[in-house]
Amino acid sequence: MSLLRSDGAQTPDCHEAIVAGAGPAGLATAALLRKRGFEVLVLERADAVGARWRARYEPLRLNTARLFSTLPGYRIPRSYGRYPHREDFVAYLERYADHHRLPVRFGTALERVDRGEDQQWRLETSAGPLLARYAVVATGYDAVPNLPDLPGRNEYTGELIHAADFRSPGPYRDREVLIVGSGNTGVDIAGHLIAAGARVSVAMRTPPNIFPREWLGMPLQVSAIVADRMPAKIGDVGGFVLQRLIFGDLTRYGIPRAPEGFQTKFRRSLVGAAVDDGFVEALTSGRARVVAQLERFEGAEVVLLDGTRLRPDAVICATGYRRGLEPIVGHLGVLRPDGIPVHYDGAPEHSAARRLYFSGFWGSNSGQIRLMPIHARRIARAAARDLAKGPPVGEPSSVQAPAPPRQPAPG
Repeated sequence: MSLLRSDGAQTPDCHEAIVAGAGPAGLATAALLRKRGFEVLVLERADAVGARWRARYEPLRLNTARLFSTLPGYRIPRSYGRYPHREDFVAYLERYADHHRLPVRFGTALERVDRGEDQQWRLETSAGPLLARYAVVATGYDAVPNLPDLPGRNEYTGELIHAADFRSPGPYRDREVLIVGSGNTGVDIAGHLIAAGARVSVAMRTPPNIFPREWLGMPLQVSAIVADRMPAKIGDVGGFVLQRLIFGDLTRYGIPRAPEGFQTKFRRSLVGAAVDDGFVEALTSGRARVVAQLERFEGAEVVLLDGTRLRPDAVICATGYRRGLEPIVGHLGVLRPDGIPVHYDGAPEHSAARRLYFSGFWGSNSGQIRLMPIHARRIARAAARDLAKGPPVGEPSSVQAPAPPRQPAPG
C-alpha cells in the first residue's frame, strides 16, 4: 500500500524485487530470487495463482511430460500422472507458492512500468504505484485473445467465441461446431469435442505439423528437445519422417504436407506443432472433417474461401493470442515489432532498461513450461550479480539490502 505525503501525493511502497504475474513463470522467478535472499513481492491481477490455467477448458492436459514441466525447488507429484490435467497443475501452482512462502498481492494488475528516482522502477498498478530496484514482467504469453475481425462477424447470429472462452465440450454434444484454426489449440479442442459427441469441422488456412504426445510409449517431447539444438533443416526432415511413420499421408483427409517443417515454422513465425489427442483418428475414420479457410460471416452462415457455405451451431476461433505488453513497457523500447520482448529469454536485460526482466514470453516445440525455470534462473543470477557490484559511483542505493553473501530464504 502507498502512503500519502503531507502535500497529498502518494509515496509508493518500495521493494527490492517485484514480479508481475503469479503463473508458472512468475512463481518460478520469484522463488529463485527469494532463494538468493531478495525481498520479493508478487503481483497478480486475479484472486488466485495460476489464473489463466484455471480459466482454460476442463479436459486440458499438459502436452509436456511431468518431468519437464516441474518448477525449481518443488516437484510435481507423481500421482498427477505423466501428463497432468489442468486442475492438477493449478493445485501444483498453489502448493508451489505455499512451499516457497511467496508473498502474492492479489487483485493488483500491472498497468505501466516507468523509470523512477534513484534508478528504481516505478510500477503503476490498479492498486496504486510501487517502486522496485528489480522488476520482472511475467504477465503471460497468452494475455490477449486474438479474435480476427472477419467481415460480417458482428452480425453473425450463431454462437461465436474465442478458444479462451471455451470451458467444456459437454454443452456441444450433438451440435455442429466449426473450429477456426488448425494449430495446437484448435486440434486439441477438436479432439475433446469429438469425444463428447459434437460434429466437428476444422477450417484450415495452413496445413499444420502434427504429432501425438507420445509414440511407442515414449514422450515425443524428448525428440523435440534434441531437435531444438539441431539446425532447422535437419529437425524438419526428422519431424516429417516421424509424422509419416505415425500417421501416414493425411493428404486425402484434408491435411497435406505442411509447407514448412516444424522447426523452421516455429523459428520464423513462433507457431509450434499441433499435438494430437484424438482428432487425427476421428478424421481418418470420418467422424470429423477439414474444410477451407473461413472468409466471412453472413447472418447464420459462414462462407469459406472456396465458396462453401456452412451453418454451424457454434464457431470457436482458435486464432492465437497477443502478449499485450505495449501499454506496459512499449514506451521503453524493449519490445520487438511483434510485441515480444527483445530479451525474451530472461537475461540479460535490455541495455536501455537495466534491472527490468521478462519471464515466460518464449517457448519452443519442446515446451514453454520447460523453458520457464531456465529463464527464471538467468534472471535470478543476473540480479544477484548486479546486486553484488553495488550501485555505480554517483548512483544511490534505492533499497537498503544486506551485503553479500546473502542467506537463502526459508523453504
